[in-house]
Amino acid sequence: MSIGARFLEIRKAKGLKQTDVAEAIGISHGALVNYEKGREPPASAILAFSRVYGINALWLLTGEGRPDAESLDTIYARSIATAWTFLSRGGDDVEQEALIKLGGALFQYLLEHGEISPAMSDKILALSA
Repeated sequence: MSIGARFLEIRKAKGLKQTDVAEAIGISHGALVNYEKGREPPASAILAFSRVYGINALWLLTGEGRPDAESLDTIYARSIATAWTFLSRGGDDVEQEALIKLGGALFQYLLEHGEISPAMSDKILALSA
């Protein structure tokens, strides 16, 4: 998959129009069309796209890793917060071991999928309990 194809994938996933993306990253509409069709964009367009839409620049360049630019610390903090919310929702005390176990499972899921729904959190809770 080309860099332009990854531009297209993100643009469609975010429900954006080509004209809006082109304007946001400072290129012409025609240039974006060409990039999405396979022409290699310049580094300035790749960096602008990465910055404006919070996309991992390495993923844009190579397709490796995750598309989002969220740091591992942020993902870990979000997984612990989600685990705490789900473990403490019944009002009971939360054991540290359960929080670590569920937090770890959520962290792994977030690394692989980027987002987690409440339903998936419940499934992971059931598996890790």
